[in-house]
Amino acid sequence: MPDIFSREFKAIPAADIIAKLKRSSTRLDNFLGNGIYVNTDREYLAHQKERMIKTLECHIGRVGNVPTVLLRAPGRLNAFLEYLDMCGGDHMSTTIDGDIPLALSFRNDDVLNLYNSNPLFPASEVSLNKEIEQFRQAPWSGPAVAGMTDNWDSRSLLYPYYGRKQGDWVNYILSPYIKALWENPGIELRGADMTFGPSTTPFRAGVSSSSAMVVLSFLAMFFANRDKLPQWTNRQVCRFLGEAEWYVGTHGGANDQMTILFNLANSVSYNRHSRPELGVTTLPFLKGIHVVLANSLWEVNKSAGGNQSFNMRKGWIKMSEDLAEILISEVTEAIKNCENSKPGWLSRLVEDLFGFVPERSIRHLEQEPELWEKIRRNFNKLGSLSWDILKISDEAIEEFIALLPVKITPDGAAKLLKIDTASVIRNYTSPKRSIGGYHLRTTARFFYRQNVIGRRLEHIFEKVAEQVRVGVISETSDIYDDYRQEVGVLVDKLQDALTFDFRVSIPQIDFLLSIAKRGPGYLGGKLTGAGKGGCVSILVRAEDSQAMCEYLDREYYGRPESFEYYRMVLTDDIKFSTPGSIEHESAMERLANLNKAFANISENRRVVTFSKGACAINFD
Repeated sequence: MPDIFSREFKAIPAADIIAKLKRSSTRLDNFLGNGIYVNTDREYLAHQKERMIKTLECHIGRVGNVPTVLLRAPGRLNAFLEYLDMCGGDHMSTTIDGDIPLALSFRNDDVLNLYNSNPLFPASEVSLNKEIEQFRQAPWSGPAVAGMTDNWDSRSLLYPYYGRKQGDWVNYILSPYIKALWENPGIELRGADMTFGPSTTPFRAGVSSSSAMVVLSFLAMFFANRDKLPQWTNRQVCRFLGEAEWYVGTHGGANDQMTILFNLANSVSYNRHSRPELGVTTLPFLKGIHVVLANSLWEVNKSAGGNQSFNMRKGWIKMSEDLAEILISEVTEAIKNCENSKPGWLSRLVEDLFGFVPERSIRHLEQEPELWEKIRRNFNKLGSLSWDILKISDEAIEEFIALLPVKITPDGAAKLLKIDTASVIRNYTSPKRSIGGYHLRTTARFFYRQNVIGRRLEHIFEKVAEQVRVGVISETSDIYDDYRQEVGVLVDKLQDALTFDFRVSIPQIDFLLSIAKRGPGYLGGKLTGAGKGGCVSILVRAEDSQAMCEYLDREYYGRPESFEYYRMVLTDDIKFSTPGSIEHESAMERLANLNKAFANISENRRVVTFSKGACAINFD
């Protein structure tokens, strides 16, 4: 893993950077084309430099020709796995060539002077000292916080962005600063002038443009204040950033930030969140496959309900883990008391504990008590549901999952956890519907299925690269193509798990993928990111990738009926919400964005390359 602390960002006058970008340079083009974007097309590189120049020119207009650092951070692409970082599992992702440029200058006061070229994000100027004081003033007394420790986890869960407007883009920029000030009382952080330039990362589309901004803000904070901040390890930086983003109201993991910070060009990162020391296995991707990133145009708006859906699924995860721990404890006690000598003992224990009789055979876990000792010793959140972590067979893992309830209501959970229902809803997020509950068994199965597929993908990528290296197969051989097809099938299976086990796909995404499956060169496809809208990543034979784009233009984007339901949803949201409310403003904005998307259909889908993670544009 590259060392974040070895990076030196040399600040020079912004006009000098512009001059270097405008000057013809084979070395710079090679750095951008091969070292960052994995695309050496001259027109493509000229466009990237033009965006950087516009960013710098805007920065000069705002703060003058001051010493400046030019940074960029890419979007994250979950072309394979999802959510595993939230439960201590190994997550596989990469970064796309779509990125956000940032012109950065350091200040000597505590002010963040912020500008974004996206007109949806108004310019702002904030005082770090005032913002942290405001956050600390959130009330911490009474029933709402009874029994909770006043720490970052609890406070960001109950009072995210306290005193600020929900959905404000500045919340993402503030998040690493507020987290650092919370953890290090009394330090005085220097501010910065930040100009975010034209982004090529799709917005609200499941490729984590928000985390890219968080990473850029962290780099700005760290390199202006490295003499004041702790000497974090890479692992600590990733943890810090994952938790920092909780400030905006979404309690996610650290995989997005980790991938955006450390991914290598033209590679896939298998981030090992299951290990005591966080690490990454860099995997080579198969040749002959392109990824088409296609925007469903159904926006994931976190400020208008997206956070609740995301956090509710985190509640499913946490509830599954907590009830699994109760199950393990009860079984361990039963074995200790020799209750496992009677036939059917495990079924009776589960019925007494959870109120149902297991529907499938649990022969291994009932007859081999030593398996429970391995589970007790090795189980650590749902991400550990893998044979190589639990040290038990896949069949035994499937039996273990079958012992969890399919669903449990807040009242039912309160009895098991021995707390009141209000505390359950507070700690695990309220189910969206009153008749709903926490979906446990399918949630556990979702992460187990992902681990099985993730391990198989790792094996394929490494095996194919080694067989090509020693000359056993070639990229044009039938065996190599069999692996391409298997990878596509595995990705389709992942989409099935996202749809039916974790329920984060939506009809619009399913419809887009059903069209793509009939397109030229299709191998496999899935949603990318948290779901509930946004983009899909489609694996396509390299020779057919452009044809797939043109096919989607015709059969999806070019057909108005594809978006009739979404238009109806937005129109109803506008009609039945209060003018001026965040729901009303969000629906108006999303409808305008949908209409704007059809002005240039080709911008809604494109072939992406796997770029380098966040970095400075250096000219040495």
